[in-house]
Amino acid sequence: MEILKFNPIYKPTLWGSETWVVSAVKGSESVVLDGEDKGLTLPQVVERYGADFLGQANSKKFGNAFPLLIKFIDARQDLSIQVHPNDELSARRHGKMGKNEMWYVVDADRGSRLIAGFCRQMDIRDYAARVADGSIEQDLCKASVAEGDCFYIPAGRVHGIGAGMVIAEIQQTSDVTYRIYDYMRRDRNGNLRELHTELARDAINFQDITQDPKVHYTEQRDSLVPLVDCPYFKTSELKLSSTFVRDYTGEDTFHVYMCVSGQCCLLSPMGQGIFLHSGESLVVPACMGQVTLIPDRQCKLLESCVL
Repeated sequence: MEILKFNPIYKPTLWGSETWVVSAVKGSESVVLDGEDKGLTLPQVVERYGADFLGQANSKKFGNAFPLLIKFIDARQDLSIQVHPNDELSARRHGKMGKNEMWYVVDADRGSRLIAGFCRQMDIRDYAARVADGSIEQDLCKASVAEGDCFYIPAGRVHGIGAGMVIAEIQQTSDVTYRIYDYMRRDRNGNLRELHTELARDAINFQDITQDPKVHYTEQRDSLVPLVDCPYFKTSELKLSSTFVRDYTGEDTFHVYMCVSGQCCLLSPMGQGIFLHSGESLVVPACMGQVTLIPDRQCKLLESCVL
């Protein structure tokens, strides 16, 4: 197998845009850009290669489903305040995976903020009243953001991305979102956007109270730095200034790379070379024992896998 890069899927929105760089979501399947598998969708790649692509354990667990959805989010306005259901609730209601996710801030205007969790005790009755009168923001934790900040958003955590930032998002393969509050925003036809207040109520973790939702880590050069390690994915930062050999010995999984700044070249053991620029992503199959990463001066990558 080769290292795979996919055609990006651009999705304009009322508040900005999303670019889905690795997706197996039905109706928005990524397509291989070039090479021997050019033109195949991501689900077709999984079906063709199975465990060679996903890894043995992932192939047994997920079958022909690719478990991650990888995006870049460009927020020009505030996104809605929302929540995602966990696996059990999403499977029961929608027949889909739940949605645990993480955010890595690629760029942010000064003063940009986002929402993650409650800042004070909240119950179901309070929730209904706050949504009805538009004061729900007062009960939510707001965090100022800067480039390199990281946030883990488990299913059940009320959250919202603020205006003026670009986010790299790694999440389970799911498009299930319950919109709680949307600032009285109207769609292109002048109608208030649909809210999912009742559906969201059962998905919210009302015990999720925090004053500091950031993931704290120390950046290092030419070394994998763990950011999020949860049952659904593992993501690390890799800031490169020199050639780096990534050995996957003992790791029975694919690896997704997102380039968040600079550019680099990845070389496979078979001699395939593929360039990765800022805002792009690619997937290294599980059967590949290592890759060599060669930065153009320096670059910053996010590496994600499912172990």
